[in-house]
Amino acid sequence: MALSLQDQERVAQSQGWRERRIEVLDTAAGKVVVKGQRAPRHPARYRVLNALAGLLRAPWLKAAPMHGGARAQAVEASRLRALRAAGAPVPELLHVAGDHLVMQWLGDEHLGLLLQHQHPHALALWRDAADALLRLHAAGQYLSQGFARNMIVDARADPPRLAGVIDFEDDPLEVMTLPEAQARDWLAFLQSTLWTLPLAPAQIDAWLADVMRAERPEVRAEFLHACRQLGGLRHLPSSRRFGRDTVALQAVAAAAHRHARLAHTDSTV
Repeated sequence: MALSLQDQERVAQSQGWRERRIEVLDTAAGKVVVKGQRAPRHPARYRVLNALAGLLRAPWLKAAPMHGGARAQAVEASRLRALRAAGAPVPELLHVAGDHLVMQWLGDEHLGLLLQHQHPHALALWRDAADALLRLHAAGQYLSQGFARNMIVDARADPPRLAGVIDFEDDPLEVMTLPEAQARDWLAFLQSTLWTLPLAPAQIDAWLADVMRAERPEVRAEFLHACRQLGGLRHLPSSRRFGRDTVALQAVAAAAHRHARLAHTDSTV
């Protein structure tokens, strides 16, 4: 798929992405997403958080710098090319200009939304997303923001299918190792989905044990380390009246605590 010169000119002249940064347009190549550049951000906020992560020995807490401007655009273009070359489900990059890029449009529904609305296919899509994450890791790749909101679903398909993953303006490998970045992917995925899953804790535990057995040993070790550190947060309120972020963190911390406890039990048997 390629963007014609005519469409390139039309995109360049559009005011939509200049005003809102992101714009969806119809072209001869199909529907596309145009992304303008985000304003550069001061690195101080990342340095403080990453220093804290170092003190706590919690690399998964580190924030990859969101550089903004041309550098963030270059990061996203590079990551999209690398992920697509590895067979990952990401949008095809169609055009890169000096102040914007154009990529394939995947859809306007995301996994988080379907889970929250208890869509009849949401659980199957959640499992598909986890399987896709395993394949991506096996190919030596990783996400940037592995949250359910960035996992796009093609709701027009019958049944709905996972269309791909978006949002690659930062690169975690700037501040952490590949196993740490891949363990971070799982934490983001679980934090953004567990609180809405229609599964009992025992079902989640069995699934998570199977997933980790399928991961590489170094990723499994990083994830287990994170679980041991997160466990104390299981005592946070689990009622939704305390807000979605609190409930989501409590849910992943509770699952992390159970996973670490089960892993310890298995190691002593």
